[in-house]
Amino acid sequence: MDCLECGGTYTEETGTYLIFDPYVGNIILHGVTYYQCVKCGDILYSAQMAQEIDSERNKRIHEVLDQFPIGDFINSSDTASMLGISRQALHKNRRINHGFIYQTKLGSTIFYLRQSVQYYKKCGDGRFPLHSLSRTTSREYIEHTVPLKISAVYEVSKMPIKPMRPLFEPISISRKEYSYAR
Repeated sequence: MDCLECGGTYTEETGTYLIFDPYVGNIILHGVTYYQCVKCGDILYSAQMAQEIDSERNKRIHEVLDQFPIGDFINSSDTASMLGISRQALHKNRRINHGFIYQTKLGSTIFYLRQSVQYYKKCGDGRFPLHSLSRTTSREYIEHTVPLKISAVYEVSKMPIKPMRPLFEPISISRKEYSYAR
């Protein structure tokens, strides 16, 4: 398979892969198969690897949300009234169902993180970095990444300093989605 970036060829790699997610931090996958360009280093994920990344991200989100006190969560009727929509519109909203507001289930009842609902009301996206709020020690994640971090720091230190992009870029919301979420 040829690389679309540089014209090189992709080779199949298997091993440990580290990816940074802006919401949950470092995600480490062991024994995964991915394709890497020989020339430019571009990486393609297999469908299985994409599913593993997604399941690990969801697992980490729920781990962090489980550490919040129950008082930080609100029920669906309070969430709907904060957003100015009906409960039915809340449960049918695709953006909310796809994780734009952090939520957890207790039994069969869905509870929404109050801070996430407030962010969603303000800008249409209730996600914020959870990795800085994690109250567990990150020893299990650091142990596996030490060799990766040392080699990455060594390589990065040789590179010229480039201005960084902002972590969160403004999103555009169509009028239909905005009016639906209010």
